[in-house]
Amino acid sequence: MKQLKTLLLALVAMFAVAPAWACTTAVISGKFTASGRPMIWKVRDTEAYENVMKSYQGDRWSYVGLINTSDAKGEQIWGGWNAVGFAIMNSASFNVNEGYTGKFIDREGYFMQEALRECRTLKDFEEFLNKRPRPMGVAAHFGVIDAEGGAAFYEVNNETWTKFDANNSEQAPRGYVLRTNYSFTGTPGKGLGFVRFQNAADIFNKVPVGSLTPAMVMQQFSRCTYHSVLKVDYRKDYSRLPEQGAMISTDDLICRYGTSSAIAVEGINAAKGEKPEQTTGWVQVGLPYASMTMPMWCDVPLPRGLVATNPGEEALLARKAMELKKVLYPMWKQSDGYHYIAIDKMFNQAGTGLTQRIEKEEDVIFRMTEEARQYWGKSKGWGKKKEYMPAELVRSINERAEKFYEAL
Repeated sequence: MKQLKTLLLALVAMFAVAPAWACTTAVISGKFTASGRPMIWKVRDTEAYENVMKSYQGDRWSYVGLINTSDAKGEQIWGGWNAVGFAIMNSASFNVNEGYTGKFIDREGYFMQEALRECRTLKDFEEFLNKRPRPMGVAAHFGVIDAEGGAAFYEVNNETWTKFDANNSEQAPRGYVLRTNYSFTGTPGKGLGFVRFQNAADIFNKVPVGSLTPAMVMQQFSRCTYHSVLKVDYRKDYSRLPEQGAMISTDDLICRYGTSSAIAVEGINAAKGEKPEQTTGWVQVGLPYASMTMPMWCDVPLPRGLVATNPGEEALLARKAMELKKVLYPMWKQSDGYHYIAIDKMFNQAGTGLTQRIEKEEDVIFRMTEEARQYWGKSKGWGKKKEYMPAELVRSINERAEKFYEAL
């Protein structure tokens, strides 16, 4: 009992000083997915709670990124992809660059926008890393996929980088690589996110190889309520119970108070005739429990509800999700009330929880999008059917989402 108390006190102390900009991430090879398409996934934890999506027109090709709403010029990207099928995201590492006292730090967002402007393949990205001046100003894991089926994590510090290949059976036996906020090449035992890493490892391990879908990633993983230490899945438990005002702590869950968004970028399966421009971004802007998953593509107008009307302004659906976050965390104004979420307002026996209702709508969105992607593959392009044209698909899905939130 004394040892347990000591451990709990240590955990409390760690989270009292832990930075809020921590993330849970994965790079997934086509081997592990049902479609044969590679994927990157990021649940973003940050102090910048308000996020929007932004389109860019680079010198060589267009690209799309998740940015902070306050970043009016969109100078930093926290997950994105380009029209030639290259995609990137990151998680911070807190056990590298130890002893560095210089001021050239926190360059990850600038770094990722530059990579999207310049890189087409993993090989390009490796050359990009090699050419950068040292110190690089980063302490992170960068997850990358490309249109050739490449999928890898790169642990990067000021001076060096190390590749972990999701297509390498020795490094990734089941076809994926996970990271939270400590590097395997960093100082052992230091960093953050050890419990979240085990949460992710456990839920990925339950998925049969070759069966993962975007719906599973965005619904079950981004909104995961499984706690690997306590061996409890709150979604499963409270979906069996009537709403009764129950609260749980989300501190060690993958999705928690500091989670501002989630993004998964699904690449292409070139063997099935898919084209790089058909790389699909799946995004939840706002707390994932309260945010509807929206698909989008480069060179296609982004969902109206997820972009700023004017630079620096909050997007409509992001604002709705922020309002609902306050409902789910009713004690958020109190000094430590942000630890506790109203779990049965999300999941309950009657199926009327907010997250349950969102997922019923999303089931239609995932089905519509997959039908379109299957059609595009057969058409060797976008095809001619209006309902499958990406701009029409984005428009109709955005309209569906706006009506849902207006009706709440």
